[in-house]
Amino acid sequence: MKLKLVLLGAVLLSSPIYQAVADSCRPNAYGGNDCNYDDGTWSSSRKNYYGGYDTRFSDGRHSTSRANVNGGLDTNYSDGTYSTSQSNVNGGVDTRYSDGTYSSSSANVNGGSDTSYSNGGYSRSRPNSSDGQDTTYFSHDGKRW
Repeated sequence: MKLKLVLLGAVLLSSPIYQAVADSCRPNAYGGNDCNYDDGTWSSSRKNYYGGYDTRFSDGRHSTSRANVNGGLDTNYSDGTYSTSQSNVNGGVDTRYSDGTYSSSSANVNGGSDTSYSNGGYSRSRPNSSDGQDTTYFSHDGKRW
């Protein structure tokens, strides 16, 4: 369960690079998640041989991640950016991005995670009826991104 939360968190934490206001994800037959964002875009991931995920985005970009020794994922994106995450004591993940930004998540009482971003924003996720997660993003002033 903890590994599932870490991996799902890592997928959701890619949002500072590929921003959307909210997303809804559901597991797919490939061991990953299919996500729809309320800006009309989508992403689809599948497990790979490296203990991570191969993800493609509706705009043609893609990413590949692999499990690292810190309980997180190292992810390379097709636009040349990358991120690295590690599990933390709060039941979530801490992620650093190649542009110098970072995020930190913790498990919440809803069975999802709360994530704080270095730009002052935060997100909150909760399980949905598709056995996935619904996530809403807020700016530093509490307004949705």
